[in-house]
Amino acid sequence: MFPSNLPRRCKRVFAVCLTAAFATTLFSVCASWAADSPSPSLAELLASYQRAMNDPGAPRYERFEEIGTLSGQGLTGSFHTWIAGERERDDENLGARSERRLRIGERVWYANADGDVRELTGILLRRSRTQRLIDSGDFARQPEHCVALGRRSLDGKAAYAIDVAATGGETETLYLDAATYRPLRVAYDDDDGEATIDLSDWRSVGGHHFPFKVVQSDGDREFDTTENAQKILLDQPSEAAVFAPLRARTIEMPGAQTLALQAHDGHLYAPVRIRGKNYSFLVDTGAQNILLDTRVVRELGLSSEGALEASGASRVGGLQVATLDELDIGSGKLRDLVVTTLDLSAATSGAFHIDGILGYPFFGAATVRLDPAAQSMTFGPPGSILPRGERIPIDTDRAAPEASFRIGESLAAPFIVDTGNAGELLLYHPFVDKHPGVVPVTDHGRRNYGIGGSTASYKTSLDRIDIGSTSLYHIDTDVMLATRGAFADRFDAGNVGLGLLKNFVITFDESDGAMYLEKSTAFDDGRSRPQ
Repeated sequence: MFPSNLPRRCKRVFAVCLTAAFATTLFSVCASWAADSPSPSLAELLASYQRAMNDPGAPRYERFEEIGTLSGQGLTGSFHTWIAGERERDDENLGARSERRLRIGERVWYANADGDVRELTGILLRRSRTQRLIDSGDFARQPEHCVALGRRSLDGKAAYAIDVAATGGETETLYLDAATYRPLRVAYDDDDGEATIDLSDWRSVGGHHFPFKVVQSDGDREFDTTENAQKILLDQPSEAAVFAPLRARTIEMPGAQTLALQAHDGHLYAPVRIRGKNYSFLVDTGAQNILLDTRVVRELGLSSEGALEASGASRVGGLQVATLDELDIGSGKLRDLVVTTLDLSAATSGAFHIDGILGYPFFGAATVRLDPAAQSMTFGPPGSILPRGERIPIDTDRAAPEASFRIGESLAAPFIVDTGNAGELLLYHPFVDKHPGVVPVTDHGRRNYGIGGSTASYKTSLDRIDIGSTSLYHIDTDVMLATRGAFADRFDAGNVGLGLLKNFVITFDESDGAMYLEKSTAFDDGRSRPQ
């Protein structure tokens, strides 16, 4: 698993109050409570919020548009948001990176600079439901979705905290300024820690109040991103094309092709060509982007920019982005890519000396069949390869295939299907802590290497895992002890690696949200292994 060139969270725009103006009582009455008085009830907090966000008699509005600048991670750019009833579009450009989100009713799509388009079906869809409930201000009229947590101190300011969870959504914590009752921060679980969105510079537009400064952070402040609004427009008409469906780009090739792969140290490598030069890239379904080693970047004369953060064995800086006009895999062509660049040897403490990583943009643009036992890969444009084997639903919200597998008799859990992991199974400590006894605790300490260097684990064995209808037994397992980085994820149970996947021929049809499994010539269910 390797890092993305874009945040794995949905961008937040505080487009509050797309409904009627609220009661006219001045919020200053509520703000005059003594510091040692009891915390306001939930009903009082929600009423105070509504009064603080809208001036008395402010007319309702149906459309919202916001334009502004974006900066952070050594890059600058802009953003543009439109909301019209049940339709919403949000564009971001930060340096070479770009992304677009489109919502029509309850459905949400995401597109990036590589032309990858995916409909959100997992964690990001659940998060967007709660974000919309907060951003619209509707939570204040739906107290059944709120829990008051009492007073908090937030960066020296007194605040009131409220947990908000939409139906079918994730829980997020909203912090209201105890003096003004306007939002100071929204916080939520994001991968390996808490992400925050800080809101300030509140201004009135048409009698409604909006934050003109929004700072997003994953806790490492040097990688924060700041939005500064330049213009907010209410009830301005939008062209119909603004909400047009997103169209995905696909790999350019005449039909399916089979390539031989190379195997080294439990990993599979594919031959690629860039500007007439031949390279060998790790085939990694767990990587969220195509990544080039900085040596390759220099050889190709590419220009990199930015100061981004990568997440692997730990969080580490040194990640940059570059534009690549074309990357060839066999007869297939991927054009106009925004790739990430990193000194892979330095970032992995010398564990990896490779040219690059073939990640999600390839798998999202093609149907790919991997046969690890035969060391071959067949791929082509979506629809060019007929599915074979058992269909397993996957979601790709976070630009990697995530599927639900069953552990033991009844515990179903989401796993990343990760061909970049040479082992059989990784379990993350948040999952093991939540389910004590799922594997034996041992004193067989190990070091595992990835981006960010090494991280500690202990070796153990999982009695059984069901991948679709196939049961595998006595699985070699590493329980990862990292508290930061990709291996401390709070949403997935862990990674199913190539050591297990070699039992199958796997067809990835990520554009259709599925993978297909058939038993390979190397299939061994592990029953005969000594425990």
